[in-house]
Amino acid sequence: MSALALLLLALGARGAAGGCGVAQFACRSGACVRLDAYCDGAAQCGDGSDEPPHCSPCNRTYYGRAGVAYALALRGARAPFLCHLTFTAGGGAHGELVQLAFDEFRVGRYAAGALDGCPDGFLQLAELGRPFTGGSWCGAADGAALYYSETATVTATVKLFGARAGEALALRLRYRFLARRDAVVRFGPPGAPLERGAVAPGTYCTRTYEECHRKACRLQSPNYPGMYPRNVSCYWSLRQKAVPTCKHAMISVRQPLAHKMQIKRSIAMASLNKTGRAVRAWRDCTGERDRLIFYDGASTDDPVLGEFCGGDWLPAVTSRGPDMLVAFHSSPYSAPPRAAAPLAPLRGFELDVAVVFADSDSLDYAREARRCEFHVKASSSEDEAAPRGRRGRLRAPQHTLPPDTTCSWTFHGRPGDLVWIYFSSFTHYPLAEPRRDAAAAACAVELRIWDGGGAGEAPLLGRYCDAAPALCARAALANATRAPRPCAPPDGYVSAAPLLALAATSRPGTATHPLAFSLHYEFVDARLEGAPLPIAESRVRAEPPECARRLTEPGAFASPRNALWFGRGGARRLRCVYRVQAPGARVELRLLAAAFGRAPRCSTRVDALTGRPECVPDADAADGAAADAPLALDAADDAPRAPHLRLWEAPWPGHRVPLGCICDNASAPLALAASGGALELELAAAALAAGEDHRHVHFRGEWQRAPGPPRCAARRRLAPPGQRLELRFPYGADAASECGEAPFLLRARGNRSVFLRVWGERLAAGDACATPNRVLVYEAGGARLLAAVCPGGARAVRLFSAEWGARAGGEAALLVVWAAREAGAARLAWMEVWRAGGDNATAGCAHACAALGACMAGALWCDGWADCPGGADEAGACGAGARLLAALGAPAAAGAAGAAGALLALALLLALALRRRRARRDARLLGALAGRRLTEELLCDASRASCASSVAS
Repeated sequence: MSALALLLLALGARGAAGGCGVAQFACRSGACVRLDAYCDGAAQCGDGSDEPPHCSPCNRTYYGRAGVAYALALRGARAPFLCHLTFTAGGGAHGELVQLAFDEFRVGRYAAGALDGCPDGFLQLAELGRPFTGGSWCGAADGAALYYSETATVTATVKLFGARAGEALALRLRYRFLARRDAVVRFGPPGAPLERGAVAPGTYCTRTYEECHRKACRLQSPNYPGMYPRNVSCYWSLRQKAVPTCKHAMISVRQPLAHKMQIKRSIAMASLNKTGRAVRAWRDCTGERDRLIFYDGASTDDPVLGEFCGGDWLPAVTSRGPDMLVAFHSSPYSAPPRAAAPLAPLRGFELDVAVVFADSDSLDYAREARRCEFHVKASSSEDEAAPRGRRGRLRAPQHTLPPDTTCSWTFHGRPGDLVWIYFSSFTHYPLAEPRRDAAAAACAVELRIWDGGGAGEAPLLGRYCDAAPALCARAALANATRAPRPCAPPDGYVSAAPLLALAATSRPGTATHPLAFSLHYEFVDARLEGAPLPIAESRVRAEPPECARRLTEPGAFASPRNALWFGRGGARRLRCVYRVQAPGARVELRLLAAAFGRAPRCSTRVDALTGRPECVPDADAADGAAADAPLALDAADDAPRAPHLRLWEAPWPGHRVPLGCICDNASAPLALAASGGALELELAAAALAAGEDHRHVHFRGEWQRAPGPPRCAARRRLAPPGQRLELRFPYGADAASECGEAPFLLRARGNRSVFLRVWGERLAAGDACATPNRVLVYEAGGARLLAAVCPGGARAVRLFSAEWGARAGGEAALLVVWAAREAGAARLAWMEVWRAGGDNATAGCAHACAALGACMAGALWCDGWADCPGGADEAGACGAGARLLAALGAPAAAGAAGAAGALLALALLLALALRRRRARRDARLLGALAGRRLTEELLCDASRASCASSVAS
C-alpha cells in the first residue's frame, strides 16, 4: 500500500474518531473542515492543525522532468514570514532552464514613489552563479506573469514584515523545467542562433556586441522572454570594428513589434484603450519607470539620443558613428507587471540591431560628434560628372539627433554660380504625446533658409515653424521612363549669390520626433559671355531678357549654361541672341559644337534657292505643316518649333540677313565669315523638353578679327531717292563690289516705299539657273526671303517693300545680298515711290511713274536713266535745260552733303565756261589789232565813263 493511501486511511480514521464525516478532517479543536483543505496552505483550522510542518512548501528544492508542469501555493501565512523556494533543473531529461508562471500574486503592498516601495513584504528572485540584484516584487497582481531563468537554479524568497487587514499572503505558481534547445525565442533556432553578446564578468546583464553586420544581434531584457528582475542595470555596448573601404558605419536599434517591446507600464497607461501606437519617452519617464537610454557613443558621457520607458514599439535609434551604448534600468520595487490582452503574459523586450553603412564622403552623417554641420562645395562647371560637384540630392541626417540640435547645410558655389534647391519631400511628426507645458513653447522643428551664409544680415528666403517648406513632390516620381514636370520656382529656392544656407532645429530630438526630407540642389552657372545687348540694337526679344549679349573680345564663347533657363529648370521657351562685333574689321567665326536635344526632330539641309543651310522639321514635329517646309524665320513666338541655331549677318542694329540655320547634332563644326563687322547667333527653342538642359541644347565656338574693306556698313547703306548698281565677282573688282556679301540696305523716307528692279529671272524651288550666283532680296523687318534672282538678261524682277501692297505701317526698306560663287555680274536699280492719294494714285504727283501708279522723286526725273519702268521719266521735254534743272534739283534731294558738292561742281563749271568765253574774245581782239601801234584808246575800257570821255575828246 502506498504512503498516500496510508495517509488517507489515517485521516479518515481521525475524522471518524472526532465525529467528522469521511470527507472531512477533524481539527484539534474538534471542528471539521473539508479534507481537500488539508495541507493547502490556507490554515482552515483555527489551531493550524490542518497545516502541519511537513505540509509547507517552503525551504525546499524542487526538481522535475523537462516539459512537465508542477504547481504549488502559499496562503494565509502570518507575519513575520520567510520562505525559500528553490527550483533546480537537473540537466538532460530534467532540463537546463526553469520557467515560473505566477498565476496569483498577493505579497504585502506596493507603495509607488516611496523610498521603500515594499514596506510590508516582498518576493525576490536569485539565480545561482549570478549577482544578486536586490530588487523586489510586492503588492497585488492578477493574470499570468512568466519568469525564465538564465541558469539551472533559481530561488524565490518570500518575506513578510507585517500585514494590514485584507492583505493576506496568496502566492500561486506553476513551475516547469525546459531543455535549452527548446528555448528558441531566447537563443534562436539551432541552425541560426541569435547573437546575444558576451557577458561582462561580475555583472548581471552587461554585454558587449561586435560585428553585428555578420550576425543577427539582439538586445534582450534580462531573463527574456519573461519578466525581468527588479533593480537591475544593464549596459550593452555595440561596436562595429570592420568597416569596408570608403564606408562609414552607424549602429541602429529598433523594434517595431509590440509583443517584443514590453516595458513595465503604469496602471493608467495599461488601462488605456488606444487606437494607435504609443511611445513614452523623456519626461514621461519618472522615477518609478523602467527605462532604456541610448548614448551616441561608447560611454555615458556621450550625448543621449533617446530615453524610452514604455510604449507599443521602439522607433529606430541610430548612432552617428560605429559605437553605441544602450543602458537599461529597472526600478527597485514593483508589482509583477501585466501586459494588456492579447499580449499576456508579459515577455520583456527584444531589440533588433543593424549596422548601417554610408559612403564615407556622403552627407548622410555629421563628421563631428557634437556639431551637425554640412558643407557642399561646387566643382568647375566644366566638370559635370563630379559627384556632388554641380548637382545632387541630400537627405536629413540618417542618424538620430539629440534634443535641441541644429543641423546646418551650406552650399558654396564658384564665382558666377547661383544655388538652386527644392524639396521633393519634407516630413516630421511626433511619436510621443506632446507635453502640456510645451504647447506654447517654441517650434518642435524649425527650418530656415538664407540667401547667403546664414550670418549677419543675410536675406531670409524662408522660415518654417512646424510646417513644410515649398515642396515639389512630383520630383519623387521621376525615374528612367517618367519625366514629371520640372521643379522650378516657386517650388524651390534660388540664391542671388554663390552662397546659400539652411538650418533645421529639432527641439525634442529625432528619436521621438523624426525629421526626414529629400533635398535636390544644383549649382547653376549663371555666367554670361560679353556684355548686355539692348533690345534697341537687336530688335529681338530675348527670353529671358538677360540672354541678349554683345561680344567684342575675340576668343572662345558658348551658349548659356543656366539650367533654370531650360526645360529642366521649368522654362518653356528659350531665345538667346549673341551679337559678335568687330568694328573696322571682318568677323571670322568657327562653330565648334552644337546640339539641339537628346533626339532632335529637325534636319539641316542646303536651301536650293540660297545655297545656305536651312532647318527642316521632321514630319511628326511639323505640327500639321508640310514635312519639307523650313522653319519660318519670322514665326510667332508660340509656334511649335524644334530647337535650332540661326546665323545672321547684322551690319546695322535692327537689320540683318540670314546666313543659315542648323538644327541637328551633326551640323558642327562650321566656319562662317561676315563681310561686314557683325554676326548674330540666335539659339531658339519654342517648346523645351522637360528633362533637357544646357547639356542637351547648346553651342560652342570661337571667333577672331580679320582685315577687310573699310566702312562697309556705311557704304552699303544707300541714301534715297534711288541709285543704280553694277555688281561684279570677284568682289574686289570695283569699289561697289569689294564689300562682298555684305547686304545693301535700301530705305525710303517718311511714308514712302522702296521699289527695286533686279535684272534676271526670279527662281522658285526646282528652277534651273546657268550660274550659282544669286541676288537675294529680304524684308528689312523680319528678314524673310522675298526673292532669289538668277542674275543676267534683259528682263527685270520688280519688288516693293512690304508695306506697299498692304497700305499699312511697316518698315519701308529692303535688304539685298549679292551672293556670287563664280565670275559674273549683276545689275539692279531702286528708288523710293509713294502714292499721292485718292482714286488716282498719280493725280497729284509732280513726277508720276504711270507704270507703277506711283510718284517718284524729281531728282530722278530726266537724269539720263530710265528709273520708271518704260522710261516715262526720260521721255518728252528732257533736253539739256531739263537735265540741268534735274541736276540742280539733285542736290536738294540728296541731302546737305550732296547739295554742297553739286553746287561746288556747278560753280566750277560756270567759272570755267566764263573764262573760256573771255579768252576767245581777247584772242579775236588781239588778232584785229595785229600790226597796229597801240594807242591810249586801245588801253581804255569802253565801259568806263572816264575812258568814254577821253575818246570823245
